[in-house]
Amino acid sequence: MNVLCVIPARGKSKRVPNKNIRMLLKRPLIAYTIEKAKESKICKRVVVSTNDLEIAKVAREYNVDVVMRPDDLSQDTSPIDDALRHVVRFYNQKENFMADIVVLLQANNPIRRKGEIDKVIKRLIEIDDATAVVTGYLVDQRPEWMKIVASKTGRIEPFMEPTNLYRKQDLPELYLIDGSVLAVRAQTLMETEKIRTAHAFLGSNVYIIVHDAKYSIEIDEEKDFEQAEYYLRKEIDKDMFLHNDL
Repeated sequence: MNVLCVIPARGKSKRVPNKNIRMLLKRPLIAYTIEKAKESKICKRVVVSTNDLEIAKVAREYNVDVVMRPDDLSQDTSPIDDALRHVVRFYNQKENFMADIVVLLQANNPIRRKGEIDKVIKRLIEIDDATAVVTGYLVDQRPEWMKIVASKTGRIEPFMEPTNLYRKQDLPELYLIDGSVLAVRAQTLMETEKIRTAHAFLGSNVYIIVHDAKYSIEIDEEKDFEQAEYYLRKEIDKDMFLHNDL
């Protein structure tokens, strides 16, 4: 089973300049994702897909492959799954490496559970009808009670059809897919290329592994660094405690 792990890391972030190589606890942000990927016992190739030479330089310092992404796949509006397909085709054409499973790890998600990458991949392999397995978390905010602001009047209006349910326990549990780990069959990824709806590239049979929301922390703004640093320090302290206890 050929498993290709791709870490997309586009340059020129607008909200946080040089976000993917910004220092977080004295290490570049992308380093946390690279090192977790390299811990995998199943991924045969780990590659950073980028359009940025500085990101490429940092990635190579952590001893992973780099595939330079063309500009037309590196725009603000470029779907991330097109970057995955570009890497799949690159390895197929340049190295005759045919991926069976493609793993997506977002570079701006620095906190991952130990062993979760392989757990997701194994689940995908074990479930015959699965097109993808993803990580996600249980959400506590309810869209049934959310509002929008009407552009013409400025009044708030229901986001969804009004409901007569007012207790959270009476509503179905909702989960949000995050960017921590997504594993998709390569065939599904390539066959969905022309479908432009959210998460279409994952196919029609998607399964989830639920984890704590702290593993979904995604750095998109300055304030996110502070939150990530807090949880990373707790993870480091926990690892030191377990190591000292052996």
